[in-house]
Amino acid sequence: MTGAAIVRWESAGAVVLAVHGAFDGASAWTLRHDMDESPGAEFIVDLTHAVEACDFAASLLGAWSRQRRRSKRVRFRPGAPEHATLLVAYGLEMVEEDEGVASVLPYGFPTPRSMTPSGAPV
Repeated sequence: MTGAAIVRWESAGAVVLAVHGAFDGASAWTLRHDMDESPGAEFIVDLTHAVEACDFAASLLGAWSRQRRRSKRVRFRPGAPEHATLLVAYGLEMVEEDEGVASVLPYGFPTPRSMTPSGAPV
């Protein structure tokens, strides 16, 4: 069982997998399985809703991305500077800010970047 909910949608030609909760070993295995089973080739793992990020999760997906680099590409949107540091340490690729990938769920739920510090939508 994972410590996170994984929300999936498509944006800018990529499958976006948003982690809501802990980016831990269980959620990394779930992400890995979802990407293996998907016919898609481009994936973005969005950690803007992750409450924590673990080394084991980053190492699992780092190994997976190296094994599948010819058929699948995974990039990450870190939710905090610590996430970016962790992901880069395992050789994982980041999404560029200007790539135009939607950071809002298809039904218009706000992301942390579109909310005030009190949690109210902007």
